[in-house]
Amino acid sequence: MPGTRRAKGTRTGIGPGGPGTGPGPEIGLDHLFAADARRRRRIVGGRRAAHPPCGVSELGNMCGIAGILQFDGSPLPEEAAGWIGDMIEAIRHRGPDDEGVRVDGPVGLGHKRLSVIDLDNRSAQPMVSADGRHALVFNGEIYNYREIAGELAARGHSFRTSSDTEVLLLGYREWGHAVLDRLRGMFAFAIWDADRRELFAARDRFGKKPLFYHRDGRRMIFASEIKAILRMPGVPREPVLEVIHDYLGLGYCTGEQTAFAGIHRLPPATAMVVAADGATRQWRYWSLPAVDPALADRPVEELLEEFMTLFDESVALRMVADVPVGCFLSGGVDSSAVVARMAPRMSEPLKTFSVGFGNVGNDELHYAEAVARRYGTDHRDYKMDYGLIDVLPELIWMYGEPYADSSALVTYALAKEIRRHVTVAVSGDGGDEVFLGYSRYLRMGEARNLTRGALARGIGPFAAASLPRDHYERIVGKFRDEHRLRGYGPALLPFCLNPPSDWLAGLDAGTETTAAERAARTDVETYLPDDLLVKADIATMANSLEGRSPFLDHVLAEWAARLPQSRRVYARHGEMQAKALLKQAMEPHVPHECLYRRKMGFSVPVAHWMAHDITDFLRDTLLSRRFRERELMHPPYLERMVDDHLSGRENHGTRLWTLLCLELWYQTYIDGDGRAPLGLDLRGGGVTRRQAA
Repeated sequence: MPGTRRAKGTRTGIGPGGPGTGPGPEIGLDHLFAADARRRRRIVGGRRAAHPPCGVSELGNMCGIAGILQFDGSPLPEEAAGWIGDMIEAIRHRGPDDEGVRVDGPVGLGHKRLSVIDLDNRSAQPMVSADGRHALVFNGEIYNYREIAGELAARGHSFRTSSDTEVLLLGYREWGHAVLDRLRGMFAFAIWDADRRELFAARDRFGKKPLFYHRDGRRMIFASEIKAILRMPGVPREPVLEVIHDYLGLGYCTGEQTAFAGIHRLPPATAMVVAADGATRQWRYWSLPAVDPALADRPVEELLEEFMTLFDESVALRMVADVPVGCFLSGGVDSSAVVARMAPRMSEPLKTFSVGFGNVGNDELHYAEAVARRYGTDHRDYKMDYGLIDVLPELIWMYGEPYADSSALVTYALAKEIRRHVTVAVSGDGGDEVFLGYSRYLRMGEARNLTRGALARGIGPFAAASLPRDHYERIVGKFRDEHRLRGYGPALLPFCLNPPSDWLAGLDAGTETTAAERAARTDVETYLPDDLLVKADIATMANSLEGRSPFLDHVLAEWAARLPQSRRVYARHGEMQAKALLKQAMEPHVPHECLYRRKMGFSVPVAHWMAHDITDFLRDTLLSRRFRERELMHPPYLERMVDDHLSGRENHGTRLWTLLCLELWYQTYIDGDGRAPLGLDLRGGGVTRRQAA
């Protein structure tokens, strides 16, 4: 019972290539991220312009953090420093440049650091105040730290460094928990106050930087990643079946409870105080503002001007670095907008990176090429093939929880390549949620209207019970009602009456005026922090690459959130356009064909993989005795799913992929100790290296 627990083809995974050039040389997976001399480097076009300010600050604390607080107030044992050292070693990829451990009475703090601007050790962590009262571990960046530093200096504070780390520490000393209201950036941190005997922890507004914790009657353990917490003695490894049920519906784990019993995630925009005796207080310190109906009368021209001012400010804030800065460039609206506003600020060609599947036929590489040519960027594109599947076991280990967003494979592989050239990569993440870019937002309104029409005509006995959350789940869900009712095994059957759409209750109520606005706000609470930003954080930090997202600047997002749908989505060039305000603002700066085309996204060929490349592995894994004994799925139904997919009768690719990732997570973290990826040869069906004992 759960809770108690090479085929034919090439071996290539990624290679450079581009429109009009043909594929680059195929590179075997054992050399997947090597052979840089064979990479193709291009300066597209000839435009060059102003470099962002560098060498004027000490910003940049991309890292991993960890710690322990013992509740009885007694000093931690001597071996505690070793425990914390083991925890931060588990997340070494997040910060390979430096590390620090501090044990002081009942609290121990650890830090792994990736240097981005502050390249010396003046801002080493854990950072301790001059009087020894406060100690801080911090992952992230405070973009407006110089402004805050000016306020603090005016209030009599002096600085030993010029880092945002010290600004955060002194800001807490000056304003206490209210320092959060002043921070503009991405962060997860913990501050120990030795006088008040309490630990203060918080995450940024959108949840770009992660923070997990485990607590029992004796202690609290926290870290940037779950795998670090699991290094501590006495932490259980029991799956939470209700979370597994939600995962099968959504493809990711959402909410405070993780897939591990006793381990929780601190939600975005949330702070927590834990006293030395274990007493805990948790609160949300920020939310998006409500839609302001009065703004529906604002002229679009005024809104376009305001947007450009705010967006340019957000982009400029995220360009400061003493290391090379580049940009993800898909050729879509959001990443193209970022490149368009970054490139003119550079004194050297902006480095841009694109990726596609040359053998799938849905690449956007030529759109990225058009933007790169327009701005004269130093552009690299990479073509991936079906051999990319070989990195799946490593990815399962990196993500720590069940996670089925197949595009993570591409993001991870591309991040590894980008890290060969830059340390900071800026992306267009968040543009769709902030400016209503997904087509499903409009489909939500259409579905709601159909339901109302059916109800008015007396059609459909369940029309009255149909909720917006149910429409949304039908659009995005993996395992839907029919699959759960027929396919769930004894372990999951009790949850059939508790659909994953219960997480989407915000769609059913609120002051927002349209279904699209409610869907976007629900995504900001669920899909954005628990899928997209998890994907970005793990994929980049696994490769010691820092990711930045101008669209997720909270000042810009607050401005956009107040706009009614009619000011973000409207007719343009004869068609109703999602994200119309952003597209119109970018018309002078981004090629028309990049702005006004069908949104593609990045389609990863999971169905092809399972039907051709990993067929034996798929059968051996999902139809195995080990998986059957977990009692998650009804064996005859699962066998039929596999057979129907492999025979081409019905495409169950997404659902089988979700189950495959789940079973590999079980083998890695529940059956195994989680200290290393599984040693699996997916296309050969065998084991090449056992997980570390």
